[in-house]
Amino acid sequence: MPYINRSDGERFIIPSYRDVLTGRKPPILKREVLLLAENYGNYIYLQKKTTAQYEVAFSPEPGTLLGETVWYYFKRPRDLIYCEKIPNTTEAILVIVKSGSVYLDGSFSIDSIPDELVVFQTQENNFEIYLYGDVPISEILEDGKFSFESSSVKSFTYLDKPVFPQLPVLKNFQLQPVDMVLQSQGIGVFPVKQVLLGLFFLIFLWIGWKYVLSHKEELPQPIVTAINPYQGLVVQLSSPDPSLEVQKFANLIITFLSIPGWDPVNFVYSSGNINVKVVSRGMRTNVLMNWAKNNNATINISQNGYSLSKSILIGTRVPPTEIYDLKEVIGNLIDKISYVLPGNALKVESIVPKNKFKEASISISFNEITPTTLALIGEQLKKLPLVLLDANVTIYNDNLTGNLQLKALGK
Repeated sequence: MPYINRSDGERFIIPSYRDVLTGRKPPILKREVLLLAENYGNYIYLQKKTTAQYEVAFSPEPGTLLGETVWYYFKRPRDLIYCEKIPNTTEAILVIVKSGSVYLDGSFSIDSIPDELVVFQTQENNFEIYLYGDVPISEILEDGKFSFESSSVKSFTYLDKPVFPQLPVLKNFQLQPVDMVLQSQGIGVFPVKQVLLGLFFLIFLWIGWKYVLSHKEELPQPIVTAINPYQGLVVQLSSPDPSLEVQKFANLIITFLSIPGWDPVNFVYSSGNINVKVVSRGMRTNVLMNWAKNNNATINISQNGYSLSKSILIGTRVPPTEIYDLKEVIGNLIDKISYVLPGNALKVESIVPKNKFKEASISISFNEITPTTLALIGEQLKKLPLVLLDANVTIYNDNLTGNLQLKALGK
């Protein structure tokens, strides 16, 4: 559910997508926001975090952000965990904030909450923890409940009354139509002041150019055009962001699991396209056809049975301005993946020199994980010089087994 309705009629939104957009010029930022809005919803939250960073959240529904409102209610701690039992249900509200940004928020089944917290056991944390009701989190070791090491906890508080019924409705955290938000932030509107300054600058350049023409000597023409030895790296890293690709892939796996009477058994993703082999549990083909039509998927029929295909629309990245050492890239990726997948999940298959830079072929394998964990793997790929080549996933009992094939680039 993308939102939680309160008894007074207020709607608190659980965004379909959150991110921090860094170092984008206004036209590029506007284009990326509009592209993300097409995929994740036309109601957005956009807030400038630093001079070069924007926090964004997307939803198909209007309302007030749940995670940010809870974070504000507890006076905006750097690291926060809040869990509140929802009366007369087997679910609880869970909000996790890391480094001043909402990491996770929503309504979760009580049994699944420890799975959402386990990733933090291998990280350095300083959580302020607030609990209400019978939830599966404990300050001390207790059967059936999750507990942190004392070094990861700044404070631990059991509340006498629930927070959700008294959360304030703050205008700053309300999602608005994407066009309205872009206009209010001055992103993509006609820049009158900048145009006038640019015009004066061009006039100044023209006067200077006329002066130079009247005094110049004939100069020899260049003989050789310089070739950028890193051009191949730049071109490859101008591709779609693999973090977004994996997260979108994980979300689509959940979508395909909703086909009535049909089971997806294998997913293959490459170059913006996903192909899904499906088998029937006795349901007729017209149900599959109707589902495909409603979800913009294409049905394929072969001697091996039925499959569905669907395109994933993700914009390209801004070309890199810095080239990192390949060994540091691989080491950083290994550390990040270890937070989500214990053991030796990552394998470097080959390293090939390419003029001034190198390419490493990397495989990340996983066994019996959830789509949520796959999305968390995608989170670890953020801001790294990687290219997703393909993904292959087999599914059984809604658990995923398979691998991601990546390419890392560096000097």
